[in-house]
Amino acid sequence: MRQLDPQVAQDRKRRVLQWVVRNYIHTSRPIASSIIAEEAGLDLSSATIRSILSELEEEGYLVQPHTSAGRVPTDRGYRFFVDYLENVQRLASEEKEQIEEQYSSRLEELDRVLAHTSRLLSSASHGAGLVLSPKIESQGLKRLELIDLGGNRVLAIVVTKAGHVRHWPIRLSFSPGEGRIRALNRFLNEHAEGKSIREVRDLLAEQLERAEKEMRELQGFAHALLGELDEAEPEQLFLEGASSVVAQAEDFENSREIQSLVRVLEERRKLADMLQEQFRRQLETTKAGKAPMVRVMIGGENALPELRHLSLVTTTYSVGEHLVGLLGILGSKRMEYSRMMSLVDYMGRVVSKTLEAWDVESEGEIKRARR
Repeated sequence: MRQLDPQVAQDRKRRVLQWVVRNYIHTSRPIASSIIAEEAGLDLSSATIRSILSELEEEGYLVQPHTSAGRVPTDRGYRFFVDYLENVQRLASEEKEQIEEQYSSRLEELDRVLAHTSRLLSSASHGAGLVLSPKIESQGLKRLELIDLGGNRVLAIVVTKAGHVRHWPIRLSFSPGEGRIRALNRFLNEHAEGKSIREVRDLLAEQLERAEKEMRELQGFAHALLGELDEAEPEQLFLEGASSVVAQAEDFENSREIQSLVRVLEERRKLADMLQEQFRRQLETTKAGKAPMVRVMIGGENALPELRHLSLVTTTYSVGEHLVGLLGILGSKRMEYSRMMSLVDYMGRVVSKTLEAWDVESEGEIKRARR
């Protein structure tokens, strides 16, 4: 009896598994061997298909919900399917045009862009669109400008390298005068560029402790300025379309699991922490010389047990060479992976391009605020 070449046998298993996963994504019905024989066009006998399905089930790629039912993919089966996607489906041209049109007019603040991106991801994927905002406290500063408004009032303007522009009036207990404002502006912009707000706060505290009485009056001013900026921390996680995920209730085993997921999506803190940890790992990967990429977390691969019936597709966005945040899609394990990966990758590049343009224009923000 002629032995089948191991490479040919593996290729058959791969093609059967890919067909089963792809078909299950579209139909959400368990796949029987007879369906594969009739519709898959794999040129395999029914006996061969049954044998391959048994092997895939033994290896943990498929599971049979009931004895008489067909097979459905496990998390491992979905993972195999995602890893072997060779030709990522390109977004339809009209979808790209729609997205680019939404970004054609420059939005005024970063948090509006991120909220807008979250809505676009949700709308295009019919899942939940996620965008993790950069933490403003740890961002590098590009410019920090103080403008004397007369009396004891000062206008503070902060521009970060990630694109945050914040300006707000501060009322002091004393009148700083133009000379002090100029001195503090000079000090801030000589020492603050590229440093985080926390580092600038520490530097100011150290320098002001050594200053004369006149400069000591500015210590309260400096703390008020940086304290206001802390309070201006934008929303960390933008999430749109949570109801679309909850509506796919057939993926969940009982109402308790649905309730747990709803709590995670409503409270957001645990989800934001999970995404922040994923972003931290992406930063480490980039520092090791590897290019940012689209990541897919399937079912139990997600750190939160409440997401074990869902898949998460994410990528990073950047300003220049610096990664500053994470965006992605949370949805059913039956999502169209190739399209979702393409969508997330494309949106990451669009947001990065938008923020990079802001980096060039940020000087104009300060000039306009001075007028």
